Amino acid sequence: MGHDGTFRITVLLISKRIWVSILTSLGLALLYSMRTCLTMAIVKMTDSIDNNDTNTDYECKILNQSHHTGQYKWSQGLQSAILSAFFYGYTIFMIPGGIVADRIGGKKTVFYATLGSSIFTLITPLSVYINVYVLIIVRILEGILEAPFYQGMVVILKKWCADFEVTTYLVISISGAYLGTIISQPLTGYLSSFNIMHGWPLAFYVFGVLGLIWCILWYFLVTEYPQENQYVSEAEKKFINQFAVKPSIEQPIPWLKLLTYIPLYAICIGELGVSLYFYIILSEMPTYLANALGVKITTNGISNALPFIMLFISLNLFGFLTDYFAKVFSSKRIVRGIIMLLGSIMPMIFNFLIESAGCNSFLVVILISSSMVFLGGTYSQLGPNLVETFPMHTGVAFGIMNMASNVQGIVAPYFVELFTLHHIHDRMHWQHMFNTSSVILIACAILFTIFMRVTPPTWASVNNQRQKSSV
Repeated sequence: MGHDGTFRITVLLISKRIWVSILTSLGLALLYSMRTCLTMAIVKMTDSIDNNDTNTDYECKILNQSHHTGQYKWSQGLQSAILSAFFYGYTIFMIPGGIVADRIGGKKTVFYATLGSSIFTLITPLSVYINVYVLIIVRILEGILEAPFYQGMVVILKKWCADFEVTTYLVISISGAYLGTIISQPLTGYLSSFNIMHGWPLAFYVFGVLGLIWCILWYFLVTEYPQENQYVSEAEKKFINQFAVKPSIEQPIPWLKLLTYIPLYAICIGELGVSLYFYIILSEMPTYLANALGVKITTNGISNALPFIMLFISLNLFGFLTDYFAKVFSSKRIVRGIIMLLGSIMPMIFNFLIESAGCNSFLVVILISSSMVFLGGTYSQLGPNLVETFPMHTGVAFGIMNMASNVQGIVAPYFVELFTLHHIHDRMHWQHMFNTSSVILIACAILFTIFMRVTPPTWASVNNQRQKSSV
């Protein structure tokens, strides 16, 4: 058995389909770097906001808060509008992006999404110099152009991998998002420390140029179907042709059936809970560490990156384990349900332990990072479940799911504010917020587990589409 396992891993590593997945993952990492570098650069661009809160009745002492003078005197409200502008364009264009991916194919969709995002990232510094409202427009347009990437990624991957490999390859690709998050903030902070052009524009130029280089590699190395690719062996083409979802004649999207199908909403509800938790950690953890625990944020880049390092690792691990145990127990539905519930219950346990950690910021970061390990298990179920449920309408279905996910990018800051307004230094108010988000995560996971299915409905199955096409 050990020899058989070694052989399968060897075959996996030399296969071209895994390298398509890895290249897709790197593209997504660059997109997330381009998307999130502004969150760090804006700190250098603007004056630091002096907190005049007269309430000093908080448990953890605030240490070594730093202040600096930036080029731009943007208010806190204007900065929030700048940072949220991307998500307005990104969220609104999710469903149209899915339609585009289904119409023109995954390769073109991924290529144009990355090319457009790279160009708008390169011109971001110029837009800042012109006018802040030009910057907001550029960020909205960048969000619109980036929106179809996920859908295009799913559309092309389902053509390149066997049905029983979908989870493994898809989570490899999706994990690029967290890799980009890990890289962008510390690298942007480092580049911003240079005195060249005030430092902060360098990150936009670096990530923009890397995005253009990636586009060149994608254009010349990847094809829509493996059968068209000169670098794929005949044996691998035969394998993929035998086990992958077969292409069919284009069919109109059954909107009424799609939008009234309960398992689609189960996936969206699961995504709402998981993404709320994710965006709270992504956008608010630096503020939590600095204001509630007294950590000097400028010296704790690794603290902010560690949860996403753990998420990146666990996402790939849980993707592999899902495919493995689905074969062992012959029930993918049970495996998905167990991992989804485990991935939501464990973060709640770790969040409750944060209260006992007190002002020990090191222990708090370890507990949050541990919760993100299990959150990776939930992420590894939602996207692959959508692919297996909607094989013929993956792009538009993924657009609906991703729209639900990214709405939380807008909601998360207001959710945190609901608990911490006028109490930003109070650790217990933050604790109530973490506990509430954990309960929401579990509730959404339970609903997903109850109403999900792992096979397509009759109207969305490949065989049904073939029968219609042959009539």
